Amino acid sequence: MRRPEFKFIIILLLALTLYTAPASAGSANRAVPATVIPSQEFQVTVNVADYGVAGQVLEKLPAGFTFVKSSLPERAVTVNGDKVSFLLMGEKSFTYTLKAPASTGTYKFTGILRDVNKAEFAITPADCSITVIQPSKGGGGGGGGGGAGASQEPQSNVEAKELSQKTVTAGKHVKFEFPKGATCVRYVEFDAKKTLGKVTTIVEMLKGQSKLVPSLPEGSVYKNINIWVGSGGIANSNNIENAVVGFRVEKAWLEERGVDESSVALWHYNKAWNKLETKKVGEDNTYVFFDAKTSGFGCFTIVVPEKIIEPIENTDSLTTENDTNTPANETRKQNPRGWRPIPGFESVIAIGVLGAVYLVLRRK
Repeated sequence: MRRPEFKFIIILLLALTLYTAPASAGSANRAVPATVIPSQEFQVTVNVADYGVAGQVLEKLPAGFTFVKSSLPERAVTVNGDKVSFLLMGEKSFTYTLKAPASTGTYKFTGILRDVNKAEFAITPADCSITVIQPSKGGGGGGGGGGAGASQEPQSNVEAKELSQKTVTAGKHVKFEFPKGATCVRYVEFDAKKTLGKVTTIVEMLKGQSKLVPSLPEGSVYKNINIWVGSGGIANSNNIENAVVGFRVEKAWLEERGVDESSVALWHYNKAWNKLETKKVGEDNTYVFFDAKTSGFGCFTIVVPEKIIEPIENTDSLTTENDTNTPANETRKQNPRGWRPIPGFESVIAIGVLGAVYLVLRRK
């Protein structure tokens, strides 16, 4: 290759690195519990999108609330009085923990998302508020309130999270939906046997294997997820029945692994892994949608069987005297001693050569 062509490649690489980010239409949504009790610690979840390669969430905490921690690294969080800054580098969702004040009342949250171009977008909903109330004494009638879901997963292992809140009444069907699509779970539904009051369901999509399980089922894992319904283990067979988890799997992921959609299964961990009855309920251009029946909630994983790869027969040894189409010496030149090119090796060499040329041009 001639020297001018090398210069062109170097200039192109630098241009791609230094290009100006296009205008974005950033969005952010905040989810908080409807009610908490005085001095209670609780989680706030913020889902973000379309802010570019980097962004910033700026939250103004309600009066009397104290910042405790965040799922983001410490270096990405700055606390200045009632203002908290969260630096984002590709995250789609994060959480932070607050401590409620000792005084009761209704408090409002405000905040903005700032994208890579420093454009600002208000965090929705605009009327996001939380009410601090004194805990009820007693609670007869079997409906003392299911409360907010309580996650037991270390937040450093959570990739994305979404919340849904519904009132659970005896004899009624309840469906917790997750329209933001922050995780692969679309909804959780069941029939209520008892009145549980206002219940919050949390879905967590994990970065890897849950820290709460000792192992995973055999096969290729699409996603590891946790589903927490209410608090104190209220989502048990005494209180609910006919529970279903609706989830989705990317078609591209299935095609890459060469597996059929009928092999997708949701597994639930309850002292051991149990494969749930899973069926396809629909699809679109991107996803296949499934329902799975479950007897409880907690840790789940979406798995397909590993594809068995048949060994490739060495065709060099099958050359016969009657094969006159390809001479034996030509076959050996094409594939000497059975060696095959290493995938990606040429790319590595090319990058190395470009780096060397770049250094030479700098010296000249």
